[in-house]
Amino acid sequence: MAVAGWVSYRAGLQEAGEMFDARLVQSTRVLVSLVDAPLSELNDYPGEPIVLRGWHGQAQGVGEELAFKDGHAYENKLAFQVWDARGRLLLRSDSAPLTPLAERVPGYADVVIDGARWRTFTLRSREGRWFQSAESTDIRQELATDIAGGTLTPLVLSLPLMALVIWWSVALATRSLRRLSHEIGQRDPERLALLDPDQVPREAQGLVRALNSLLQRLDVALVRERRFVADAAHELRTPISALKVHADNARLAQDAGDRDDSQRLLADSVARVERLIAQLLSLSRAENVGGVRHRTRLSLDALVRTEVDELRPLAMQKQQSLRVDLDPVQVSGDEFALGLLVRNLVENAVRYTPAGGTIEVRVSHPGAHAVLQVDDSGPGIPEVDRERVFDPFYRRLGSGEEGSGLGLAIAREVLVAHLGTIRLDRSSRLGGLSLHVALPAGD
Repeated sequence: MAVAGWVSYRAGLQEAGEMFDARLVQSTRVLVSLVDAPLSELNDYPGEPIVLRGWHGQAQGVGEELAFKDGHAYENKLAFQVWDARGRLLLRSDSAPLTPLAERVPGYADVVIDGARWRTFTLRSREGRWFQSAESTDIRQELATDIAGGTLTPLVLSLPLMALVIWWSVALATRSLRRLSHEIGQRDPERLALLDPDQVPREAQGLVRALNSLLQRLDVALVRERRFVADAAHELRTPISALKVHADNARLAQDAGDRDDSQRLLADSVARVERLIAQLLSLSRAENVGGVRHRTRLSLDALVRTEVDELRPLAMQKQQSLRVDLDPVQVSGDEFALGLLVRNLVENAVRYTPAGGTIEVRVSHPGAHAVLQVDDSGPGIPEVDRERVFDPFYRRLGSGEEGSGLGLAIAREVLVAHLGTIRLDRSSRLGGLSLHVALPAGD
C-alpha cells in the first residue's frame, strides 16, 4: 500500500502539472486578449501599476468550502503581471510582487518567491508587452496528495476485513494439513500405513506422495531388519551352543589328548562363528546398498582379479586349479558391494568343488552388459533347487561342506541394487555349476 500510495502521488503530481501548465497558458492568453488592446490606448504611463484586487479572507476545508460568491480562497496562490517593452510594470494582481515573477523570456520557469515555489509562464504580445502568469506549486502538491489519499483510504479502511478474510481462508485451506500433521505426530512407529493423498489440498498431494514413498521404504527396511535379526538369532544359537560345549569339554578334560581335541574343536567353532558373523554383516550391508546412491566407475576385470587372488590360498589348500580369463570392461556401482558379489560367488565355487577340481572365472563384454561367469567342476545344483539357494540360510543337504547359506543371498541383494541379473546353469565345459552374472556396462 505504501508503494501504491507513492506511485499514486507521483502520477497525480504529473497529471496535475500537465493540467495546471495548460491552464497557465490559457490564463495568459486570455489576459493578453483582454488587456493588451486597452493598454495600447493609454497615452501616458500612469506611474503606478494598476492593481486588481482578489478575494481575501479565512477559509478551510476542501471543494465547495473554499468557493464563495465573490471569490475563491486560492486566489492568493495565483498571480499575474503585465510589463511594457521598457520594463515598466503596467498591471498586476494583488498577489503578485512588484518585481518580475520570472525572467522576461517566453516559456515556463520554476522560481522561488518569498520562500515559496511558483510555476510561471511568460508570453510576449504583438505590441511588445510581457504577460506573466504564476501559480504556487502548493496547489499541485495538494491535488496529488488528494489523489493518493483517495486511492489509499478505501484500502486502509478495508485492512481489518482483508486480514480477517485472509486468516479465515488460510485456516480453512490448512485445516487438512493440520489434521495430517496431527495424524503423523500421533502415529505409532510400528504402524506405517500409507496416508490418503485425497484428504489434503492439491498443492500438498505431492508432499503426501513423497511421504508415502518414504513410509514404504521404511516399512521394507523395518521388515528386512526384523527378518535379519530373527534369522541371525536363529543361526547363531547352534554354533554358540557348540562353542560353549567345546569350551566346557576343554576345561573339564582329564588328560592332554582330550584337552587338545576339545581345543581344536573349539578353534573350529570360533572360526565358523566368525565366518557366520562376517557373512551376516555382509548380507546386511548388501541389503542396505538400496539404490546405490554413490556410484563410481570401476574396472570389473581388475576387481575380479583382486578378489580371485585373495582366494587362491583357499584353492591351493584343496589343490584346485583356479583359472581366469578377463576382458577389460567398465561398470558403475559400489566397489565394496561388487567386491562382495565376486568374493561370494568365487568362494562358493572353491568350497563346493572337490579337491583337485577346476574353477574358471571369466569377464567379457559381449554387448551393453558386462558379464561375469564362474564355472566349476563340482556337483552342481539340481534344477529344482536353483531358486531356493538364493534364500538366506538355505543349505542343500549332502553337499559335504559347512556354511551359512548366505553367499548367493548376498550376491542377489547386490545385483538387485545394481540392476543386474544372475542365472544358474550346468557348466558345459567343466560339468559342474555355471554362474552367469550380467551387469550394465559403464559409459
